[in-house]
Amino acid sequence: MRYSKVYFFSILIFLVLIVIFSQKRNSRKEILKININFNGESPKFIDYETVNKLLIQRKDTTYFLKEDMVDLKEVEDLLKSNPMIASAEVFRTPQGFLNIKLDERKPIIRIINNGEDFYIDDFGYKVPLSTKYSPRVPIFYGQVDKILMDLVDFTKKIKNDPLSKLEIIDLKNSNNKYVLGLRSFPFKVIWGKNQKHEQKLKKLKYLYSYLENKDFFKIDKVNLTFDKQIVLEYGKN
Repeated sequence: MRYSKVYFFSILIFLVLIVIFSQKRNSRKEILKININFNGESPKFIDYETVNKLLIQRKDTTYFLKEDMVDLKEVEDLLKSNPMIASAEVFRTPQGFLNIKLDERKPIIRIINNGEDFYIDDFGYKVPLSTKYSPRVPIFYGQVDKILMDLVDFTKKIKNDPLSKLEIIDLKNSNNKYVLGLRSFPFKVIWGKNQKHEQKLKKLKYLYSYLENKDFFKIDKVNLTFDKQIVLEYGKN
């Protein structure tokens, strides 16, 4: 009986030592490789080199430090601190790989105001200009702080329609009314408030078909704010 107890405790101690040894051995395991993947489309604003530069800003995120020293949440926060990155997911594999999955921000409009020049993405976040890529998006002239999310909503509606996505190249907001610039015509379109979008879009499409073979160069403004009407304002010349 006494021998059985001694044998049992010997086995238990042996197993504990194996676990401790295994943990120490794993703690010395180095990260063999960092895999960086971008979800969806190929990256436009940032590249793998940029991500690597972000990682080596901190000693615990370099290629060669031990696995147990890498704080995954801290790495994610570090990556998301880049204004071009919308989301980051970081996880390890049993083989010692550190996998990083990233989503870039997707600018939907460019803002130009008193020397400031930047993009806004579809969640209203500010995105700086990039030397790597210039997206084809409308330009908004003016201050956006007070109308930011309304402008984001309005721009999303523009993107959802093929004609307005192609034709609306710039806009501004005056007295809570949007004024649009078009690609194919020189006049301005007074859109008004961000409402009755489908109705106004139908009027704009009708106007396009009407002006296709007409003399439109004398038109200064087209007002879509009136119900069931398209009001044309002509210049003085």
